Amino acid sequence: MPLWEEIWRFGAPLVIVLGAAAAVSGAFSDPPDTFSRPHGWQWAWVGIWLMTVGDAAFGHEISWFERAWKGVTALLFAVAVTAAAWRHYRWRKRVRPSDDPVPIVTQPDS
Repeated sequence: MPLWEEIWRFGAPLVIVLGAAAAVSGAFSDPPDTFSRPHGWQWAWVGIWLMTVGDAAFGHEISWFERAWKGVTALLFAVAVTAAAWRHYRWRKRVRPSDDPVPIVTQPDS
């Protein structure tokens, strides 16, 4: 097997798994107010995640190595999204405005 094919076969999955691990790290370290739900084209990530899970679970014609790295990647991204969503939910619950409205004071124009 040529060197480039070996790099592609083992290097690309390693980079993808490390990226998923970085997403988990970011989910726990980023401020919870930066979480955003998918809008528009971002739903494509859900489709890619579902395809990765499907390949990992039901990929009969692919090697065990490919099934393993796709499963690890899908698991890490699921953990990252769940942690970020949970932290955002708890953050919104804490910063919810009180029931009594605060009057807005404006300065008169001079």
